[in-house]
Amino acid sequence: MNRKRNQQLKIFGSILILTIVLVGVVLFQSASPMRKAKSQAVKISKNVAGISDVQDFYWFTRDKTYFTVVGTDNKNIEKIVFLPQDGSEAVIMNQKDGITNDEAIKKVLDMKKTKKINKVSLGIYKEKPVWEVVANSIESGLDYYLVDFQSGEIVNEINQV
Repeated sequence: MNRKRNQQLKIFGSILILTIVLVGVVLFQSASPMRKAKSQAVKISKNVAGISDVQDFYWFTRDKTYFTVVGTDNKNIEKIVFLPQDGSEAVIMNQKDGITNDEAIKKVLDMKKTKKINKVSLGIYKEKPVWEVVANSIESGLDYYLVDFQSGEIVNEINQV
C-alpha cells in the first residue's frame, strides 16, 4: 500500500513539475516580442538621438504603432524618441517641452471619473505626441484618455470599454 502511494506521489510530482516548466516556457515566449521590440528601439534611439541611459520604454498603438524610448543623452538632457513601427523617420523631442507621466496621470485623476490607473504609455496620435492613460472607470469598464504631451489637455476620451 505504501509503495503504491509513493509511486502515485512520484507521478503527481512529475506531472506538476512538467506543468510548471511548460507554463514558464509559454510565459517566456509570449514576452519575447516585447523584449525584442524594446531591444531594437533602444539600439535605434542610441544611434539617432544619442540616448545613453534609458529610463522608460512604451509600446503605443492607436492609428499607428510607436515604440517610444525615454532617456538621457551624454549631456544629461532628457529626450524622448518616438519610433514608428513601419520604419518611417523617428521623432525626437526634449522631455522639458512637455508634461511628465505623473502630470498626465494627475490630469486624468482630477476629472474624478476613475478609480485606478492601469497603464500609461507615450506615443503619437494624429501627428501629435500624447500620453495614453488607461484607467478603471468609477461606473464600470475601462476608460482611455489621450493627454496632449505639450499642452497637458485631454484630446481624446473613450469611456466604459
